Amino acid sequence: MGDKMRHRKSNKKPLIITLVSILIILVLCVIFFFPLNNAIRNITGNDTASDKVVKSELVKKVKSKKNGNSQRDKKIDRAASFLGKKKMSEIMSAANNQNKTAALIEDSSSLSKEQSQKAAAEIFSNEDYTPLRKAVSDGNWYQAYQQYQKLSDNGDLGQLQQDISQ
Repeated sequence: MGDKMRHRKSNKKPLIITLVSILIILVLCVIFFFPLNNAIRNITGNDTASDKVVKSELVKKVKSKKNGNSQRDKKIDRAASFLGKKKMSEIMSAANNQNKTAALIEDSSSLSKEQSQKAAAEIFSNEDYTPLRKAVSDGNWYQAYQQYQKLSDNGDLGQLQQDISQ
């Protein structure tokens, strides 16, 4: 019976070491993924594979707003096309500069210059948007998505849309 107990302990030890190793690898991947992704983007000057995935999802989200109105759908297609062609580094840069944000909004939407400037001013003056801007600026797409969801859920994005249309 003593041999069985010793044998079970030795089986648990490699399992625990394996689980701890996997956990450490996962933590390191999370810690180093965004800086590595950003470094590759900075070196090559092009979008990375994860940037392309994020942009693809963003384009899908924009296109999902179509409602069958041909004029509105044409504007949505234009915005989706613009975002799909825009380099992620330019979008990240806009997150730190109100004028660049206004220009990006104007170019990628049907908003007028005045409405785009109003939206950018709100995004930069309202502290609720700071975590989203920081996440985009850092290229942390997971955090950016979480912040987008938070702003959607608490009504800030809806309020911004109402404020712009007035």
